[in-house]
Amino acid sequence: MLFLLIVVAILLGYVAYRLILREGGIFLGPYAIKFRKEPGPEDYLRRLKELQQRNQDFESRLVLGAATSKFPENLEFFKLAMDKVFSDLRDAKSEKEVEEVFLRGERLLKEFGAASSTNSIGVVTEYSKRLVQAQQEFYSLRKERDMELERKRYERNEEILKELESVLEGIRASNDEMAIRDEMNNAARLETGLDLSILDEGQNERYREVKNGFYRMAEEKVESLRSARYARYNRKAVERLKKLIDEFSENEKELSKSGSSLPVILKERIGSLNTSYFDGPTMQYFNYVYGYIFSLIDEDLKFEVTRIMTETEKDALEV
Repeated sequence: MLFLLIVVAILLGYVAYRLILREGGIFLGPYAIKFRKEPGPEDYLRRLKELQQRNQDFESRLVLGAATSKFPENLEFFKLAMDKVFSDLRDAKSEKEVEEVFLRGERLLKEFGAASSTNSIGVVTEYSKRLVQAQQEFYSLRKERDMELERKRYERNEEILKELESVLEGIRASNDEMAIRDEMNNAARLETGLDLSILDEGQNERYREVKNGFYRMAEEKVESLRSARYARYNRKAVERLKKLIDEFSENEKELSKSGSSLPVILKERIGSLNTSYFDGPTMQYFNYVYGYIFSLIDEDLKFEVTRIMTETEKDALEV
């Protein structure tokens, strides 16, 4: 019996020993018996140096962050954290990273300044000056870069406006329909390259003028092209009417009889003519030719001729 009690006591002692090693004490509900002290600054510093020696950057950052949070008044941790700030500034790959590091540095200065004694004012001032200098250099360089980019955008706008003005003059001097269409498309493409947000007053005025110029020119050229196309159409219509009346005159007896090929000839010669495009003289000539032929053909043939002229699809001009 005594042996069993000794064995149980040994086992309980071993369990208690393992708990103390693992948990730092024995915890029973609201009661706690601690046998290990909380890690102090020297423990964090030792762990930090071990991780740095192993080049475990991520883990060392976590330990340093925990140390500065737990001991905000500790000068050594503050200096290590601020040195890390300037190291990260050198290694930053983007503006966003740089700004995040600046915020971290400002937060460290604020927290340490609030928690530390007046003896640390000199250190805080030195690091604050370094951080402000780094910020001034960064924002100065960014401003120079932004100004250079804006200058280039301004110059590009100037180039595009000159090209648009040149295109407008070219269209004004041209009567080539395809060339005008190509230049209009070219102007639309050029306009998409303008950065309207940075146009100055002078460029804005030029842009309005050239844009209005294109609108007016488009209307003028469309009307001019329409007139030219209508004129060509009328000339060809007169030629077709002349060929028809000549052919009919040569074969009047044969073509004026019922069952003749006149409907087919009319369809081929003038059936598709669209009288809505005719000018006055062409319309008069059309009425003369059609009326002359219609007056000479048999009554039975008039119905077929009328049907053919009505049902034949008419020309459509694209302008």
